[in-house]
Amino acid sequence: MLRILLTIAVGACVGWGLGHLQASMSTSGFEERFSSARTTLSESTGQITTEELAALSTGTPKLEVVGGNEFRFGTMQHGDSMSHTFVFRNIGDGPLTLDLGGSTCKCTVGRLKSSVLNPGEETDVTLTWTPVAANPDFSQSATIHTNAADTPEVQLSVRGQVAGSFVIEPPELALGDISVTDTVTRKFHVFTYLERSTELKDFRWSDARSAEKIKLTARKIELDPEEFPEHRSAFSVHEVDVTIEPGLQLGLLSSQITFTTDLEEQVGTLELPVTGRVAGDFTFVGGPSYDSRLNVLKFGTVKSSEGAEVGMSLVVQGDQRDQVAPEVVTVRPSDALTVTVGEPKLVGERKYFPLKFEVPKGAPETHFSGASPKDFGSVVLKTNHDLVKEISIHVQLNVVK
Repeated sequence: MLRILLTIAVGACVGWGLGHLQASMSTSGFEERFSSARTTLSESTGQITTEELAALSTGTPKLEVVGGNEFRFGTMQHGDSMSHTFVFRNIGDGPLTLDLGGSTCKCTVGRLKSSVLNPGEETDVTLTWTPVAANPDFSQSATIHTNAADTPEVQLSVRGQVAGSFVIEPPELALGDISVTDTVTRKFHVFTYLERSTELKDFRWSDARSAEKIKLTARKIELDPEEFPEHRSAFSVHEVDVTIEPGLQLGLLSSQITFTTDLEEQVGTLELPVTGRVAGDFTFVGGPSYDSRLNVLKFGTVKSSEGAEVGMSLVVQGDQRDQVAPEVVTVRPSDALTVTVGEPKLVGERKYFPLKFEVPKGAPETHFSGASPKDFGSVVLKTNHDLVKEISIHVQLNVVK
């Protein structure tokens, strides 16, 4: 019996010790915390006791967080600290109490200036956070307990982007539809979050076929916090002009702009994807087999014993419409596909050249599935247009026995 009683006593002591340790761990890291008894902050600081508060509570407290309980800070550099002050106001007719609750591990709550608000009074609640790593969707929060019946808990949150050393805006340069005959200029910005870096260099256009038509010019500009509110904490900003000269190949444009900084190996090469579509005096028109967005003619799978044929048109417009005479110069796969250009037909202001794509019976097996850019067949037409010398179309084709 004595052994049983002794075991119970030891277990109780261990349980009390673990419970005390758990409570200490759950409340570490914050300036104000409360035990499970929920003693008010006002009582702990000597402002007012629980009994006095109850005696004063003749009305109904109501909380308003002036400006909202979420703050979007834009972009900051990892390792830096930032703070924001929320304003709490009592818009009810009874005293409002505020107690600090929990917060996420990267966000701390400063001491409340006042924890009891009489009707019409307000106080500040300050949150401070220090991100330790880059994060495109940083979010932290803290909880405030109140005695207001409709808002017993208020969650304050901060959201934004924690940048690396450099931020490119926009993250992708979408050109949209650009004319083959016009000079087009677009721009992007590079925000520097390292004070010791002052220069961007070695700008390159990755697509070798169109690189000679592209001019990239960078210059450092004034960092106006009103124009770039999300990057007000950056040290500098460069504006980069992308000038595209007339004469690019028709169809989808997909490339990358790469550049380096004066920190070289410490930062490495920065990249900006570029997308768009070049349109102009030439357009392919086809039925359901032609994907105009990707500029792909989709034959699919063709039996060699049956063959297949697809028709579409090359439409020409503009000042040089009447002098253009397209001709086929390259077909891939040449042993399984033939392409011919028919006599044109004028419809309004446009001239239509019929194109016949044919897989002859008995064609050899071939596989151009289009699973990657290298897996497409292709057809290239030569023109005598002043700017557009060649027009190409991709072909997706598998010939089987």
